Amino acid sequence: MDDFIVGIDIGSSKICTVIGTIKEENGENYLEIIGTGLSSSHGIKKGNIINISKTVEDINASIKEAEITSGVEIESAYVNISGRNIKSIPGKGSITITNRNKEITEEDVERVVTHGSNVQLPQNNVKLHVLTQEFVVDEQDGIQNPVGMIGNNLEVDLNIITVPITLKNNLINCLNKSKIRVDSIVLSHIASGEAVLTEDEKQLGVAIIDIGEGVTDVGIFEKGVLVFSTTIPIGGFNFTNDLAIGIRTPIEKAERIKRKYGLGLDIELKNETIEVPNIGAKKNRQISISLLEEILRPRAEEIFEYALNEILNSGYKDLITAGIVLTGGGSMLDGILDIANDIFTDPIRIGEPYGVGGLINKVGTPEYATAVGLLKYGYMDKSEKGVLHKKSGNFLSKIKDWFGL
Repeated sequence: MDDFIVGIDIGSSKICTVIGTIKEENGENYLEIIGTGLSSSHGIKKGNIINISKTVEDINASIKEAEITSGVEIESAYVNISGRNIKSIPGKGSITITNRNKEITEEDVERVVTHGSNVQLPQNNVKLHVLTQEFVVDEQDGIQNPVGMIGNNLEVDLNIITVPITLKNNLINCLNKSKIRVDSIVLSHIASGEAVLTEDEKQLGVAIIDIGEGVTDVGIFEKGVLVFSTTIPIGGFNFTNDLAIGIRTPIEKAERIKRKYGLGLDIELKNETIEVPNIGAKKNRQISISLLEEILRPRAEEIFEYALNEILNSGYKDLITAGIVLTGGGSMLDGILDIANDIFTDPIRIGEPYGVGGLINKVGTPEYATAVGLLKYGYMDKSEKGVLHKKSGNFLSKIKDWFGL
């Protein structure tokens, strides 16, 4: 399995498995998607596992489909995690450089990060990520990699992501029951960011708003790293539920109407009507498409106003110089960008996964951002650990591999 990378996005509406491998073209390596699997999710609600057996069943269905399409047997995977109870805690470390020549080494970096991450965690929480924001050498700040620099003191600012131990253990338990080893659990904000944000955006400062089915993840990146993250307990299902109640129709029909007409903002369609079934055996009736806006606009405004308040309260609002990127299934609703532009003053775009080849036509839309991001995260992680074997189309390289040269 070292030549393959697997990402499993476990969400409230779907479980998506993506398998990738490393290819080489013109001397450059790239990630190619060779298999995908998709199943409905019945055991997750707002990021929390509420039914282990159903979640395992859905994971197995998604994995099986991905294995069939790729011809690869999955042994391990990168998996996402999200939820309102995941916290972001600042950490700060400081050490004295003890080398005779005062040159900072990788061991010094490990030492200062360990010192900075020694913080009090929320009760029953464990560390998920320890993210380095910047280093300071003898009061010189803004340093991303201090190794090789000369100095007396080394400091680091950290963003420590913590997760409830029960949430983490239940997730691992589900994967174990599916006979999948967890390579790493990745915060959904980080995974989505890997999929849809450019390196320039992450360096300059950008906010990502990932509207999922059960929750909406909000994150801010600056200098290439996640500096703030939170989760809003409102998502795409709230639109569906509002619509089902507002027009008194079954959930399944409301979902189809939502996907087809979005928020009902299309001027050319506003005067048209659509036929909807009543709940129960009553006769179908006609409703105006303009009614969709009356029902769904307030929910969209609520999500974006909630996100704006979180960004303002974070203290990082001024860092967002590259604008805001919307992604996730909810960002695909027709009219959602118009509502976002009414709430935010920053430039806004819809983010789709990029930077991978192969079966991207199957997962190249915003609703698959987390799954593709897990794959890209896994590629970087395994590359850094040196456990990936480079795939090459070069015949001479293959001969060298065959003879161990």
